[in-house]
Amino acid sequence: MFLRHIDADVGDTLPVAPLGNIGYTGVSFFFVLSGFVLTWAAGPVSRARFYWRRFARIYPLYLVAVLLWFPVAWSLGMIGEFGSKPVALLPSLLLVQAWIPTQSIYFGWGGAVLWSLSCEAFFYLVFPLVHPRLAARANAGRIRLALLVLLPAAAVSCLAGVVDPRVDLAAYANPAVRLGEFILGIVLGLLAREGSRGTTGQRRTLALLAAAWLAVPIGLGFPYGDRQGLIDTLALPSFAVAIFLVGTREADGCRVPGASARPMVYFGAISYAFYLAHPAALAVGSELGWLDAATAPAAALGVTLCFLLAFALAAALHHAVEQPALRYLLHKAHRSAGQQTISAPGQQTIPLPRQFGAPPQAGPGIPEPGIPGHRLVRRDL
Repeated sequence: MFLRHIDADVGDTLPVAPLGNIGYTGVSFFFVLSGFVLTWAAGPVSRARFYWRRFARIYPLYLVAVLLWFPVAWSLGMIGEFGSKPVALLPSLLLVQAWIPTQSIYFGWGGAVLWSLSCEAFFYLVFPLVHPRLAARANAGRIRLALLVLLPAAAVSCLAGVVDPRVDLAAYANPAVRLGEFILGIVLGLLAREGSRGTTGQRRTLALLAAAWLAVPIGLGFPYGDRQGLIDTLALPSFAVAIFLVGTREADGCRVPGASARPMVYFGAISYAFYLAHPAALAVGSELGWLDAATAPAAALGVTLCFLLAFALAAALHHAVEQPALRYLLHKAHRSAGQQTISAPGQQTIPLPRQFGAPPQAGPGIPEPGIPGHRLVRRDL
């Protein structure tokens, strides 16, 4: 998404266009990954407990990002412009902006990136309802059910771009249209939990096919990059394969080169904060002229400065808001726990009035994006 948002400013001087044209597909990748991660982590936890953990994990930092955007936009004279529409403030606070098919609402606040959290909130709402039903089916039934949701949504996404760009964007941001990607992640997670791996040769073949197929949406991004639904749909198979192959490899205790390096682990820990903070960093960088360079070296320096500013803001928000709020809210939930409890590794006991899911497999797991040191086990929920 960072490349997508700098493409318009530096695309003529830096070779970011191939990925910048389709940078928005990173949201599709995250939606599939979200379903995969939550499924791997799913355990015998109450719905109330699950919802509280998701709220504690997402909303405090989100709320700060929503409120901080006002002084940023005000000081830079952006109020009323794209991504800074006051009319979108209340829907954004309520996490319902993506349901309102008006661009000044779903892209209206926070630098036009908050809509994806509106989708995630919907996914979290339906996960305890969808996951047990998929878990109870055989693999063939799971795949059929996922396709029943995914294929019509993909058709709507692709056709929307033909009808009108405004319809395409409204479909792109709509949680119901994006639900199929999340369900695909759930199915991939169930396959991973139950031991589906494939032979070494099959995994290598899948990896090669996924890498080769990714060239299709990248190539079409130049003439058709404004058709988000089409490009998202084309990129989805490659994303699904990559998530499954890397996720199962990490879950089985095998290291993915580079992924376990300390800088990458830390960036993963602050990735949620970085996503929320980078529009503000780019707005400041643009105001200071960092992205107005006419030469490639100067443009590269400007992009680097914007990235470092976004990184610094993300680190500050992660340590000052995200982690303390998460600890406080989870501690508060533990203190109010009732008599019916289960034990979670490394935590106090937690309430269990109604269960969903099944205990995860043993193993080291893979880190949940944005939560340092957490593994995909029961305590993540």
